[in-house]
Amino acid sequence: MNYQSSDWPPRDRFGRGDMIRDGPLIPPKDPFAFDLKEALDLPPPSRASSASASTISAPSLRRYLEAAPQPLMNRPPQQAQHYPPAPGSLARFASHRGVNMSNTSKAQAQCHQLCTVVAAACDQVAEKMSEYITLVKHLPQGFGNLGNDVLDTCQVLFFIEAGLGEASRNNQALPLDMITVLEKKFRAAQIDFRALDHVISKQLEYERKGAMGRMRRGFGKMFGDNSLERMTITLAKTREDLKISALMFQWKLGADRMESELGIGYIGLATALDGTQFRRNRTASLASEGKASSYRGPGSVRQHRSIEDHRVHMTDQPHLPVLPPLPQTERTHGFATESVSGESIGYGQGTEYSHHSPTTRYTQSSNGSFYDGHHTKRSTAPDRMSTFEETSETSSALDGIVSDIKSLELESAKVLHLESEPYSMPRGKPRSMVDADRPNVSQILVSAVRAGDHKLVTQLLDRGVSPNTGLEVNALNEALLSQDAECVRLLLLYGADPNSTDKDGVSPLVAAAEKSYLDGAIALLKYGADPNMSVGPEMDSPLSVAAVANNVRFTHLLLMYGGNPNWTGTTGNTILISCINKKTPKTLVDMLLAYGARPNEKDGEGKIALFKAITSSRVDIVKSLVEHGANVNLPGPKHMLWPATFEPACLQVILAHKADYKKAPGIMELATSTNNIESIRILLKAGVDPNAKKDGVYTPLCTSIRDNRKDIFDLLLRSGADPNVPASEYPCFKCVTHHREQFLPALVAAGGNLHSPKGILETAVTSKNGPALKWLLEQGLDPNEKTPKGFTPLTSAIRDNHIGFVDTLLARGANPNIRGQDWPVCMAVRNPEILSRILAVLPEPRAFKGVMEMAVVANQLESVKLLLAAGVSVEDKNGGVFSPLTSAIREHRKDIVTFLINEAHADVNAPGEHLPIVKALRRCATEHTDIIDMLLDKGADPNKVYRGWNGIMQALENGDAEMLLKLAKKSGVNLDVKDELGRTVTEIAISRRWEEAVEILLANAA
Repeated sequence: MNYQSSDWPPRDRFGRGDMIRDGPLIPPKDPFAFDLKEALDLPPPSRASSASASTISAPSLRRYLEAAPQPLMNRPPQQAQHYPPAPGSLARFASHRGVNMSNTSKAQAQCHQLCTVVAAACDQVAEKMSEYITLVKHLPQGFGNLGNDVLDTCQVLFFIEAGLGEASRNNQALPLDMITVLEKKFRAAQIDFRALDHVISKQLEYERKGAMGRMRRGFGKMFGDNSLERMTITLAKTREDLKISALMFQWKLGADRMESELGIGYIGLATALDGTQFRRNRTASLASEGKASSYRGPGSVRQHRSIEDHRVHMTDQPHLPVLPPLPQTERTHGFATESVSGESIGYGQGTEYSHHSPTTRYTQSSNGSFYDGHHTKRSTAPDRMSTFEETSETSSALDGIVSDIKSLELESAKVLHLESEPYSMPRGKPRSMVDADRPNVSQILVSAVRAGDHKLVTQLLDRGVSPNTGLEVNALNEALLSQDAECVRLLLLYGADPNSTDKDGVSPLVAAAEKSYLDGAIALLKYGADPNMSVGPEMDSPLSVAAVANNVRFTHLLLMYGGNPNWTGTTGNTILISCINKKTPKTLVDMLLAYGARPNEKDGEGKIALFKAITSSRVDIVKSLVEHGANVNLPGPKHMLWPATFEPACLQVILAHKADYKKAPGIMELATSTNNIESIRILLKAGVDPNAKKDGVYTPLCTSIRDNRKDIFDLLLRSGADPNVPASEYPCFKCVTHHREQFLPALVAAGGNLHSPKGILETAVTSKNGPALKWLLEQGLDPNEKTPKGFTPLTSAIRDNHIGFVDTLLARGANPNIRGQDWPVCMAVRNPEILSRILAVLPEPRAFKGVMEMAVVANQLESVKLLLAAGVSVEDKNGGVFSPLTSAIREHRKDIVTFLINEAHADVNAPGEHLPIVKALRRCATEHTDIIDMLLDKGADPNKVYRGWNGIMQALENGDAEMLLKLAKKSGVNLDVKDELGRTVTEIAISRRWEEAVEILLANAA
């Protein structure tokens, strides 16, 4: 850059010629000069070479910016006067400059190459760190901070590399001593990265070896491994050494010329850190928000570069100021030694670039490497939008693809067929394939799609990353699920397979259907997506997903492109049946039918569409189905009249279309059972028999009685229902058992027979229906009428202890001498109150043998007293065997035994099932011995023999010496009586070797 401008005061103009002839072209030295060589750690200039030093004459950089002279291009024309230099001096200067340029060019190329190698090494370390983060659950102490430092250092190196590349492409020579210092810094950085690579590789090796590796790592920590801390400190120093160089390139070349690109390792590490507590802050950095496109010329580096963390600004550099760009006219000048001088560069005040935050570099998303038969074009216009903001143009390309289809009448059922022509659709072609085989690029592409980072997606695809990311995660599915139109367009543009599936078997078209994403589906279909492709564990098709979701427009779209309306899933469900529900638009069903859906197809459960429509209460869909040929008599799974009974409107429609009610016997009873009087009216009007039984048992009339529906009951009687046709029971009996006695008069008036079958009174008693019992008795029914089982109303009332019914029946003439379940008096002994009523009307109680013993067994002393008062004998045996006294002893009824002996004067020696004393010795020898004493006191004889046995023998049998002694002393012992085997009592005792008993017997012999 020359300094032949008129920005010196007039008094210095005459000295310019001497300056040109006698010394180097530099502005006057300011006492407060900012030396860029010093900032770059260049060696201080010698006296001989001080004339070529590059300085900025300002007390400080801030002061220089405020006091900088006005740029040449912005000055008035009269100030830009040209003073030609002396020819001799210029010739000498030009000759000297040519030699320097030759040497500088070679050194500059080598420096650029070294920078590329170091940047690649930094990116490789970042890639290994990202892999390590994905392997471990908990990061080691200091690893997160180290990762952020690596990202910052990578970024600085990328900026320096971009600056060196820009200088090389524009043939701008850098100062040789500046190149020397940069090379020195790169060598130092290279050593640091080798050491860091060794540390990270060792950590990775530990994790890859599993438990043993982690054990070795833990053992190493016992000896104080602080390698991460040391590397953090070293890397921070390296970054600070390189930062001023990056700043110089940004300041000299301008932010909009700094086309830095970040590596895959950088992206992976930034993404991995974002999933941890070490997420990077997004503030200003070295880059500016200048251009949106990037292009690497033939001399660019081979290592792949990309973007940091999708859709975010670059790394945090709060301590590094962002310099404003140079004026456009001065950015095109050479970068020679003389151009370092600061006074030749001017800045306007308040430039709009002074506050820009940096952004990453991308290929223009809407004009990416797009192959349409012409040469590839790239946009170079600056994009000043933030990466967080998507312009409206991002979806304009997809709108252009789908607008023609969306303009059609997709909401109507009008049939329209379209053919997919994927080969006529726009196709993209990557600029290069440098990233096609790089690891983890598919995951990075998926992450970019999830983040909605269109520029990153474009850049990755443009560098050969396949849009088909495999089964694990499908990038196209991710774009569709987030309804990202631009990502969908880009992926399809670069060859994403519209029929690929993810690990769950979900295809892109199914994903679009699940999200009701119409624009995405249109694009997929135009690019060749199969609308009938069955995917997923349930093998759903896109059309079935859309139809079940009741998405009319989406379903119509798929049908237009050849979707099969008769598709059947693995479970046998058809689309037509699956889509019908209470909220299904009628247009959707009409559409499927118009496109050829078969209305009589059955699903896996045997259901047809008409059945589903009826059960969903959709009379409009029922009409549509029958109009399109649905068979109203086809069982699916049952005759359509059965479900239609619940829906009167649907019932009327299918009856109007010739539904045969004879194929659904019992339909009237079902309508009655559901209490649907409107359906009953429709069926009666259609001619259905009101007496038709359901399942051969249930009649509509009995069902209406059971459900207490008087309106239906009256309607059926008026319509000819027979009151004598039985269901599980006769209508009159149904009124009694279900306490619907209010229906009895109407039934009788309609011809109901109360006498056939017999037993309605007994049914009223059993059902505890007092009002019905009284009404029936008032109608003149016989109170002694038996049921087919032989029960009478009186005996059933006695059995149920219903005193009120007994009184009613006796008052109405019930006969206590008529046997029902048993004799009334015998059944009444269990309840003295009822017994007293029966005895009051019973002419001869003694006629019923055994009634006294029954009262004893029932443990009713009061009944015993009532029977004795009525003249029944105390010795009245039941069945000719069981006497009241022996039964009382057997049942341990002590109070009754006492009453029978003391007050009723029962004979204590009269046998029942045995002699009373023998029965007492058998039942009361160990307890209730007072009964034995009572019998002995009343004269019971233990020597009396009955059936070859007596009391003495029973005492011997019991082995009770004390009881034997009591009996012997009380009554003596008859040694002559014999048992049924002919043995005397002494012989029985001797046979048992019981000497004590023999002595007792002999001592008390009578």
